[in-house]
Amino acid sequence: MIRCRFHKNLNASDGFVVRPDESERTMNDHYETETNAVLRQISPGPRLVVIGSTKFWGADSGRICEAIAMDLASMDDLVAVTGGMDGVGLTFGQYFAATRIKSAKPEKLFHLLPRGSGPCESGVTIGAGFDFQDRREVLGRIGQIYLMIEGGPGTEHEAEVAVLKGFPVIPVARTGGHAGAFHRPEPPSPGIPEEHWRTLADAGAPIEIVVESVRSIVRSILYDRN
Repeated sequence: MIRCRFHKNLNASDGFVVRPDESERTMNDHYETETNAVLRQISPGPRLVVIGSTKFWGADSGRICEAIAMDLASMDDLVAVTGGMDGVGLTFGQYFAATRIKSAKPEKLFHLLPRGSGPCESGVTIGAGFDFQDRREVLGRIGQIYLMIEGGPGTEHEAEVAVLKGFPVIPVARTGGHAGAFHRPEPPSPGIPEEHWRTLADAGAPIEIVVESVRSIVRSILYDRN
């Protein structure tokens, strides 16, 4: 069930048609302008962007997403951002927001959707670009750290943009999809504990251990280095 209302006919696979006079430089300038406009609307604090499938395929991917969201909501200053779609984005947002509200804390949750889309049920929905190509480019630029659960071509696009911008991406590889393809045996940074990085790909690890590993990696990137 989609929990965002769309005022025009858009879907996650919509492509972006580049007009003949739109050079790569012009498009990059456009994306940077859109990104800066979004950042002005997001609360201050360390930003975690959650990306992934619009439908859960793995047997326990949904439960992993829910558990990670509830756990990370305990980091009071953490700001969470999603792409506002069903599956990983809205599930994470729903459980993250509910945990924050139950603890009487500000939600600090934001969803990015193309302009003209209706609001999501939780958090604040921000218009980002004209279509999903725009939105993916902006989503890949606004985070400080990215969490990937499952994921298809759209997720791959967002992760590629994030990596090119120098942002770390945490793939929960055991969930499959692009998260599985993205994961490498060695952590991308020496500050990330190897045992926690390996757990992300361990299909036999209990969900609570996966959650603990994600929390440890997020903290090591966002807090321990500062």
